[in-house]
Amino acid sequence: MLGWVPRDISRLRSFALYVLCGGSGVAFDFCIFGLLSTFGVNYQIANACGYLGGTLLSFALNRRFTFQVFDKTYRRLFKFLSIATIGFLTSWGLIVFLVQRIGLPPIGAKAIVLVVVLLLQFSLNSLWTFRLHQRCHEQ
Repeated sequence: MLGWVPRDISRLRSFALYVLCGGSGVAFDFCIFGLLSTFGVNYQIANACGYLGGTLLSFALNRRFTFQVFDKTYRRLFKFLSIATIGFLTSWGLIVFLVQRIGLPPIGAKAIVLVVVLLLQFSLNSLWTFRLHQRCHEQ
């Protein structure tokens, strides 16, 4: 009757850790963006710098704490960066739309975009980069 509990708790734990690690990347991204913007750097350049820094931190934390995979680091990093590129292009398009078309201030647009991209990348990384059945076959 309770045979499902450990597996579901494990999934919930992985999701919570992913959100925490991703949230750390998002916070780092936002700090870099805010700092560079404060010093007058163009918001798109600040967005790119923040995004790259946050993505690299997120990969390192998720690899170590969420999925605990240490094999095929470069392959996994390539996958993670590929998904990050999709996320960045989504981020770029949305931030331009929200700033130039809707008229939001860049910092407000960035906050909205971060949530959308975090959810997108979690889904894609779960299905591809750190796929559980892939990890079982590689061990």
